[in-house]
Amino acid sequence: MKEPWYAVRCLFSHPTRARKGETLFEERITLWKCASENEAYLKAETEAAKYATEANCIFIRATDAFHLFDELVSEGSEVWSTMRGSRFNAEQYEDTFISTSADRQHTINVQREQS
Repeated sequence: MKEPWYAVRCLFSHPTRARKGETLFEERITLWKCASENEAYLKAETEAAKYATEANCIFIRATDAFHLFDELVSEGSEVWSTMRGSRFNAEQYEDTFISTSADRQHTINVQREQS
């Protein structure tokens, strides 16, 4: 049997890049091909420690892992999924968990083809 892929999310803090009065956190997801989730955590944590040194940040911990269901990773492969029960409507959920005013991310405008 082939070794499966795992995606592992790690949490970091960037004290030198934080704006005044805030803590800047980074969530990073890396892919690992290995025999078990435990091995994926170990590989991810080793890489995360190296990344933290190079990026001048603090590795807090690996927070969770996701077993990829596709044997081969290719365009369109699902590499992460989180399910969370909530009483929020879609807009409240997005504002709370997905795209908050504290996020440092790029806004994209996707041009969709009209059918």
